[in-house]
Amino acid sequence: MRLRAVVPGAALVLVGLAGVSGCSDDSRPARAATPSYELAPRPVRESETPLHARRARSADLEVTALGFRDGIHEILGTHAEMKPKGRYARVRVLAENRGRDIQLFDTWRQLLVTADGRTHSPDVNAIMVKRQPEKLSIGAGVRVEFDLWYDLPGQARVTALRILGSPPVGAVSEPPPADIPLT
Repeated sequence: MRLRAVVPGAALVLVGLAGVSGCSDDSRPARAATPSYELAPRPVRESETPLHARRARSADLEVTALGFRDGIHEILGTHAEMKPKGRYARVRVLAENRGRDIQLFDTWRQLLVTADGRTHSPDVNAIMVKRQPEKLSIGAGVRVEFDLWYDLPGQARVTALRILGSPPVGAVSEPPPADIPLT
């Protein structure tokens, strides 16, 4: 007797589950994952801190901060050796044009922000010694990777990289800047 009482209850559960699975729409094709490029990982450079998911966008220019190094007391280039007035900081960036027209990446407009709220322009001598671009036209859908160099005073603590893209087609004013946290 007890077995008969359990069996009808179990049958109701099975019928209920069958009804739930019958409600799904199997006529739609399964959604495929978006294909992506497979890029080989690269080792982090000496004394550099890798940064993950640190990006911001100003107009159609999206910049990702890939790595950061502070406290560099000397740099060497192909034709020069330089010491900073304070200390050098280097930010490895990936700049990508998300728009349909050319974006101008102007190195001199990308500022490093310190904890005291001050902004610091890239160091012209370090940029030249390290052979990094001063201005770069980035075509639609193009990605480029390079370093930004700064000469910072004293013990100023770096907090962010402030980026500024160029106005997109039809814009009548400068786009707003965007900050990428570095700490």
